[in-house]
Amino acid sequence: MINKIKFHSIYYRFYLFIILLTIGVVKFISNGKPISALFLGYNFTISQDQLTYITLGLTLVIVVIFSIFGYKIYLCKDGIYLRKIDLLVGWDEIDSLSHVWLNSFSVRNGLIRFYNRKTLVIYRKGYKAICVYNISLLSLFAAKVYCNRIKTNILLASLATMLNVGFGGWVLYQFFFAGLDSMKLWIFFTWMGLFFIKTLTLPLIMTGLENKIHGDYLFHDTAYRKNASKAIHL
Repeated sequence: MINKIKFHSIYYRFYLFIILLTIGVVKFISNGKPISALFLGYNFTISQDQLTYITLGLTLVIVVIFSIFGYKIYLCKDGIYLRKIDLLVGWDEIDSLSHVWLNSFSVRNGLIRFYNRKTLVIYRKGYKAICVYNISLLSLFAAKVYCNRIKTNILLASLATMLNVGFGGWVLYQFFFAGLDSMKLWIFFTWMGLFFIKTLTLPLIMTGLENKIHGDYLFHDTAYRKNASKAIHL
């Protein structure tokens, strides 16, 4: 068995998706034609193939950088280590684990930011639950490797993640590869429906089920109040 499995923050994926979406929209609008841009007084022309290679390279660099430097937690045979507070929570202290989406809402410099924080919730026996933000769903699978008896919401969390990845992949595929001619009105309205499910419906269902099992611990940000979850936030 692996001695320990480290998990880094996946928050960078939020900005990576925005970067990829922006490039995808530019590629989509150009509709197969070379793209010209003025930068520092020089006029650059980039072909569609060059843009694709640049995008792939940029994505790889960002993923590698954020997957190597620093980590938030690691799992081992003794339990879950939380780096920020230097605490090892033993498996015998843990009642159950869940992976939920807690919505973050903020307004900075006139910009509204709304984000589903992928959160590992550690329910402890006799102590406050711990919410570790921006952790991959794979942490639940790793927990099962070290402690098979641990209770999780792995099925629902996996279905939610599959929908999230599928939706994001569809959007990027449409902009990068499908082309203008394939863009139909029904696709746009389907995206709106999936976005609503992803940002509001699924987070409410996931936290609602967890609160029904463990008590009212988990809450979402609103426009009027920050996250009021009765837990330790990391």
